[in-house]
Amino acid sequence: MNVLCIGESLLEITCPVNEPIKEGAKLVLKEKQEVGGGHAGNVAYLLGKWGVDTHIASMVGADDYAEKIKKEFESVNVHTDYIETSFDRGTTWTLVLTNQASKENTVYKVHNNSYLKKYSFLIEPGIIFSDGNDFNASLSAYEKFSKSNSVLMVQQHNNEVLELCRYYKHLIFNKKSAEEYSNIMIDFNNSGTLVNAFNKLKQKFSNSEVVITLGEKGCVYSNRGQIKIIPPINISVVDSYGAGDVFAGAYVFGLSRDFDYEKTLLFAVIASSLSATKVSSRASIPSITEVNSYFEGKFGHGQAQTVNQNNVQNNAQAAEAQSNQVNMNTETPNQTPQQAPQAEAPAAPQNNQPNENAKN
Repeated sequence: MNVLCIGESLLEITCPVNEPIKEGAKLVLKEKQEVGGGHAGNVAYLLGKWGVDTHIASMVGADDYAEKIKKEFESVNVHTDYIETSFDRGTTWTLVLTNQASKENTVYKVHNNSYLKKYSFLIEPGIIFSDGNDFNASLSAYEKFSKSNSVLMVQQHNNEVLELCRYYKHLIFNKKSAEEYSNIMIDFNNSGTLVNAFNKLKQKFSNSEVVITLGEKGCVYSNRGQIKIIPPINISVVDSYGAGDVFAGAYVFGLSRDFDYEKTLLFAVIASSLSATKVSSRASIPSITEVNSYFEGKFGHGQAQTVNQNNVQNNAQAAEAQSNQVNMNTETPNQTPQQAPQAEAPAAPQNNQPNENAKN
């Protein structure tokens, strides 16, 4: 199955720092890492790296940054035919300053504010992915390929993205966008807020699968009338920048391989967690072998485990009352069952997993 990714491709410059960023301070940066980036760009790169036939549709400038971005895509066999060149604006780039002590990132972005002009996609994709940055191209692709599966990464709160949400079949919100679209602030010490925010999104976008990514808390989804949480795997976080892109890419991968829904989510959580063990969004993308090995080790011979999680279960009874008796369960690759019903076992990975197509 082939995938069309629409949105932003940029150059990402990552530099480690050892102190908080202060206005007026002079920083001497001794290291830097230059790689491609952007939400759609990272998703396309992951899919290419994992062996999926992938096309990227983005606007870049007529500069060296663009050439570097294209070569990176081509190194993992991502088709670049739908990358357009703007001759009056440069390629978008970001400077990411990663505080090695606090693990926090300060990001400066120079955006070219240029979007695709041609929507004459000659392929018929099995899946369309959009990061919401190019409304016209994203809507045009959906209208042209309305029978294709579609995934929208909801990062921005505006009328254009809201309209896309009404069409795309899978919506991936982060905590901030979930709060903005539901108008409910999520408090991890009050599970009722999380349940209510999720239910509000499901009611608002009733024709779509809804997922909320929660960073170090994992992701929230629903299955068979139950709202569930999959926490991240236990790892030592080095840099979480770009983990959301990895989640989205692995999610699309699962759909492209016809994984069942919960296996798709487990793959996405495992991949995004592993990515947080390395610096930079693009360079931190794990191999399919790493993710598959972790999944096989935990689920190859048994069921996915369902456990209680204190910060979600503190107000479980109140949450159920507020959500018309919807149960709140949590699944995790790391813990043992603790008086909660088990989820159905995700299907074990097929033996014909794609080989790695690029250098790590």
